[in-house]
Amino acid sequence: MCILLLLLSYGPTKAENVGINDTFPTRCKKIWVSASLSSAAIGSQAALYSLWYTPYNSGSFHFFNDWNEWGKMDKLGHAYSAFALTSSTYDILYWSGFSKNKSLLIAATASWAYQGFIEVMDGFSDGWGFSVPDLLFNSIGTGLFVLDKKLGSSVILPKFSYSPSSYAQLRPKILGANTFERVLKDYNGQTYWLGIKPTVIIPSWKAKWLMISIGYSINERLIGDQSIAQIDGRTYTSHGQLVFSLDIDPRELPIRNKVLKKLFYPLKFIKIPFPAFSIEKGKGKFYPLYF
Repeated sequence: MCILLLLLSYGPTKAENVGINDTFPTRCKKIWVSASLSSAAIGSQAALYSLWYTPYNSGSFHFFNDWNEWGKMDKLGHAYSAFALTSSTYDILYWSGFSKNKSLLIAATASWAYQGFIEVMDGFSDGWGFSVPDLLFNSIGTGLFVLDKKLGSSVILPKFSYSPSSYAQLRPKILGANTFERVLKDYNGQTYWLGIKPTVIIPSWKAKWLMISIGYSINERLIGDQSIAQIDGRTYTSHGQLVFSLDIDPRELPIRNKVLKKLFYPLKFIKIPFPAFSIEKGKGKFYPLYF
């Protein structure tokens, strides 16, 4: 019955309808969501250990300093993932009927602990090690979401975009042998963004769905801890790139249709292609459309 009520009542929970006077369907949602999130966390950690860590011998706990890996792109990935995980968990908890403060507390704690446990598994694996920088950027991502919620206006939004690079084919085992692997591994094709609403500067700004985005990416990075690599007689020198563009916050789009609103909502974590201007090696470049 609880499951049926949950399916029938799916939709954003209004603040005035949560709290002490929860209805029976809301209590069902809380129980179902809490159980589902707990099961998903435990199940995914078990699957990750079996698929990712089992091939490597588990030794004694040790640390690994990967601060210089991949031009800090992996660190931005940790912050972005932490923000997205905390945000998604918060949305589910709040929808199920928990108050804003309780949803934020549970989401931040659970997300931080979830990613921290992965770092602990890294610490016992001979293939990796416990990374303090990773834990730091996990904390930054979770902290950004908490700060944004505490500000009460949702003015920042990290996003991600990907465009295939020509460097993955040079080291397919490291940077990916197919499209799916390259999206995850080829940092040369990734861009991490921080969207900021103009209302921060101009409170009277009407188009709340419009955002100013600042992105960062790298090029010619073929080896994790080395900025210079030589392959087939050619030298590749890694360098960063700052990108300035516009973006859309789908949460603020004036869409009345509930189905369409739910379909657009997940796009809050993906950068919408827009014209962009980049600064790379001290030179500017305009892109008619940047992915």
